[in-house]
This record gives sequence, C-alpha cells and structure tokens, in this order.
Amino acid sequence: MMSRLAKVLKNLIRSCLAITPVATAFLSTVAFANILPEQRKQDLQLQANLPFFVATSRFGEIAIELPASMSRATNAVVSSSQLAVSAFRPVFLPSAADAKEAPITATEYWKRLASSPAVQPRSMPPVRGEVLGSVTLAISSAPLTQRWRTAVAERADSYFGSSCNAERVVCASKLRGQLFDAVAIAQRQDEQEAVRSINSAVNARLKYRTDLDTYGVPDYWAAASEILQRGTGDCKGYAILKMWMLLAAGFDPSQIRLQLVKIPATGQDHAILVVNTTAGQLVLDNIKSDVRNDYDVKDYVPLLSFVEQSTQIHGVKRNSRS
Repeated sequence: MMSRLAKVLKNLIRSCLAITPVATAFLSTVAFANILPEQRKQDLQLQANLPFFVATSRFGEIAIELPASMSRATNAVVSSSQLAVSAFRPVFLPSAADAKEAPITATEYWKRLASSPAVQPRSMPPVRGEVLGSVTLAISSAPLTQRWRTAVAERADSYFGSSCNAERVVCASKLRGQLFDAVAIAQRQDEQEAVRSINSAVNARLKYRTDLDTYGVPDYWAAASEILQRGTGDCKGYAILKMWMLLAAGFDPSQIRLQLVKIPATGQDHAILVVNTTAGQLVLDNIKSDVRNDYDVKDYVPLLSFVEQSTQIHGVKRNSRS
C-alpha cells in the first residue's frame, strides 16, 4: 500500500513539474498583456503635458487618447476620440536609466528646460547678396518700405518673453500662449531645429485669412499684436510672426529677410521668410510644410525684400562672356 501511494505521489510531482513552465509562461503572458496597456497609458498621460508641437510617445507615432480640449488644440489626424501626431519631430522624455535619477513627469521636465538660464548661442553669418537665384541691390525706399518699417518698429519679440504682462490683451491671447512654448524650446535648439520648430508651430496654429476678408482692403500689413489677437493672417502675417519668434529665440535681425515673390504658375504675389544660417539660407513658407534651402526653391520669382532697415530689389546676374 505504501509503495503504491509513493508511486502515485511520484507521478503527481512529475506532472506538476511538467505543467509549471507552461503555467508560468501563460501567467507571465497574461500579466504582460495586462501591464503593457497600462504602461502605455501612463506614458501617454505624461506626454499629454507636452507642448502641442512635440506631443508623441516613446512608442513612436501611435494613436493616443487625449481630452477633447487638447484634441482641438493639437494639429493631428483625428479619428473619433483618438489622434495620431505625425507632423512634427518627436521629442522624448528622458528615462530614469538615461538620467540615472528618479523618473520625472513631463510637466517637471519642461519646467526644468524653461528655467535653464542659457539660450543656445547663435552664429551671425554675413548677409548674402544672392537669394533665390537672384542678386540683390539695396535702394533707399520703395512703395512698401514705410509699411515694413512700421511693422519692425513694434518690437513684438517681447510678446514671447516671460515678462509679457497677462493684463495686456495680446499677452493673454490664445495664440500667443500656444506659440510661447515653441519659442522657449527653439531658444535651446540649434539653428536648423529652431527654424523648423517655429515654422511648424506657426503653420499649425495660425489660420489663413486674406486681408480683404479680415480688414476689408486688398493689402494690409497687420501688426503682430493684431495677428496674435485675431488668430488669423495672410502670407505676410505668417512671415512677420515667424520673424518675431525667431528674434525672441536669439536670431539676429541681419539674418532674417522678408521676401516678396511672384508665383508664376498662378500670377499671385506671395510673402515668405528667408533665414540666413550656417547651413544656408532657409525658406519658411506658409504653403509648404517643410523648410527648404533657397537654392531648392524654383517656383518663385523674387521681387522685393527687406532686411532690417534695408530695402532691396532683385535681378538676375548675367553670365560673363568668355
């Protein structure tokens, strides 16, 4: 009887040992399946505190759930209550392993970034006499010179600083609040990254509207304060707003050119911004999502441009005869 009982117990132990790895694997799989969505949800909840133009997760471009208020304030492809952010360069929160310290929330991460005293130093490449395949010639004035000088006299870069008083209407505007974070981050990026961040932010947040629809006249040079308060602007408005944001991010006025062009395909006049950097002259355009180098822009004919207090006309350099 004892030998039979011992045999039964021996077989039972063998069965348990055979089942254990399978059960362990099964339970581990169930646990992982339960933990992973929760971990992803927690990660995305942290990311929800990021500025709209860098909203993403460490898992890449995936559909994420955000509150309805944030969905409206994010440039994204929306499907029901979910959205996927894909138009901007991802910015990842540092993990505890990378930082060798306890994890921090997204809010704390950006608070530390904003409190950093150093602004990325900017180079000041010499002003170029050629742009968009043309040569420039400075003139004393043109019909639009005074409008340009009135625009730059506003010193609107102060609107994107922490000293902007919330009691002022422009400082309390929704658009100014949305673009403030873009400038804060651009201050700590290199030239090319800063240009792309600001170009993307303005293109995403400012709504296009013609001067005729907004002001009742065909051509109106709106001040930055008007653009920020209304939340709308034409091509000049986009360019001028980007100019002030770049200045607030540490660029020098001599690097920035407001460029008026003709679009041969449509016959329309258009305004863009050209920024002179160590990587070349970069073109910021409200009808193009990407930042292009000026030698890649073949669809515009330059007409007139403004750099600081200088008014410049454009011409084509003749090929020298051999």
